[in-house]
Amino acid sequence: MNKHFHDADEQMRKLEETKRLKSSEDKQVSSEVFDDKTLKVLYKLAKQGYINTLNGVISTGKEANVFYGYDDDMMPVAVKIYRVVTLDFKKIKEYIAGDPRFKTHGNKTRQIINTWTNKEFKNLSRLYNLGLKVPEPYTSLENVLIMEYLDKSEDDHSAAPPLNKVKLKDPKVVFDEIINFIDKCYNEADLVHGDLSQYNILLSHNHPYVIDLSQATLRSNPSSRMLLERDIKNIIYDAKKYKLNLSYDDILNRVLNG
Repeated sequence: MNKHFHDADEQMRKLEETKRLKSSEDKQVSSEVFDDKTLKVLYKLAKQGYINTLNGVISTGKEANVFYGYDDDMMPVAVKIYRVVTLDFKKIKEYIAGDPRFKTHGNKTRQIINTWTNKEFKNLSRLYNLGLKVPEPYTSLENVLIMEYLDKSEDDHSAAPPLNKVKLKDPKVVFDEIINFIDKCYNEADLVHGDLSQYNILLSHNHPYVIDLSQATLRSNPSSRMLLERDIKNIIYDAKKYKLNLSYDDILNRVLNG
């Protein structure tokens, strides 16, 4: 067992304490996130040194919650936990079925979630290894993904905010980087994000980092062209907030002819 750990009972107690949230609404959310099987997964990851403590919520969503924590070296990590009871399994199965890298598992709920989590880990790894701005993925196990914690700036170590929560100082530079991401994602990684918008792009050290890659699919997926066009339209819409008039045709032609 890693030297940084207390005994097993103590570590499990720490993880279980994360369930003790204050309001009744938080308690309901907590019971959905920290079910017994998820606690056992977290405990396994803790024994491997990936998690020492969980210190609060970074974001909550319909499909997953992301927590701020530390590993055994006391380095910050982001811990994403997919919520078993709120996932749209019909949508997930459609995305998995269109990706030859993964097999579907009929209606076995837990296996579908595990595949979905692994899909995000694989997509993040693919993009990170190509040098694209995504959080570095560390490991995944069942419905838990552990990845790099992105902070706001050198002077502010709070969690990097999504674009919809910030006022950009130089929006043209940021949106140029986003378009570059779409281009490289498609032409170098053979991937399409499929749900790109200001809600899943974080601003860390004045650069946009793309998150939520579970639904990202290969170019070979018959739906990839439609998803690419939707991503471009979303980014053009988000850019209008800053009076940037991006050309849909120019961006699409750049990506398709890249």
